[in-house]
Amino acid sequence: MAFDKLVGQISVKKKLGFYLEAYNSTSIVPFLNFVGAKGLGKTEFAREFGRNILNAEGNKRTFVEINSSTVKGVSQFFEQIYLPFILDKEVTIFFDEAHALPKEVIMVFLSIFNTESGHEKTIIHKETAYTFDFKKHSFLFATTESDKIFAPFKDRLITVDFDNYSQADLSQIFLNNLQNITFEADALDYISSTFRGNARNCVQRVKDVQFYSVSRNVNNFSINEIKDLCDTLGILPEGCTQIEWRILNILRKEGRQSLQGLSARTGLSRSSIQKDHENYLLSRGYMEIDIQRIITAKGCALLNK
Repeated sequence: MAFDKLVGQISVKKKLGFYLEAYNSTSIVPFLNFVGAKGLGKTEFAREFGRNILNAEGNKRTFVEINSSTVKGVSQFFEQIYLPFILDKEVTIFFDEAHALPKEVIMVFLSIFNTESGHEKTIIHKETAYTFDFKKHSFLFATTESDKIFAPFKDRLITVDFDNYSQADLSQIFLNNLQNITFEADALDYISSTFRGNARNCVQRVKDVQFYSVSRNVNNFSINEIKDLCDTLGILPEGCTQIEWRILNILRKEGRQSLQGLSARTGLSRSSIQKDHENYLLSRGYMEIDIQRIITAKGCALLNK
């Protein structure tokens, strides 16, 4: 069954399963936009979705994955994507990080994906006609920054929202990626708490455990061995980075701080603090913003670990 090997994201599985079922009857896949924070599995689900779209011969349809930042203009799209991958072919095109697509390409996409009159669309560019048949050509998009996508274009797409993983989901992803390595229950709980709520960080921990297992000849991890691993690699409680830990310590020691004050004390830019560190601390309830930054009781308890 589709998506059986992927953990969690139940609502996503149901929605994508429905569109696969509809495809089997209509031969058309709607234009889907996978939306969620980094590390929630958008790309893996898009790939798995693509693997379940079959061509006219009953074989897996070609799946082409494109980093949207590499698309520089309309002519490049037609010359380097349409001609080699789309023309006279059955294909699924996946644009990752779709918010990075240039505005001029988005404006052309507005016309391409206006399919109210049927499943085919012909676009004229520099006196050349380019035809899209959406019974043969499927388009998927993914983004971590849906707000940056031009609103009229976003309206052409069906959003597939990704939710945060539970710790149980992350533990299962973690175990699925490890072979011949076991964990005592408290050891698994401890290492799972450092995954920061996303699968990408979870997979990074898999690599750390594999290296530790080989170098220390450990196949069954106790809580002491997991704590030694974390201590050796500087993995802090709840997966906090050293900078996040420093921010919490500044707030506990010096009290309320402005964003500019934290920038001065950490040596980081204001935007770096906001985008790379504050969001995690806020989402976990370790700090609050009431005009200025404040550490919470939960944040103080974390530092006491």
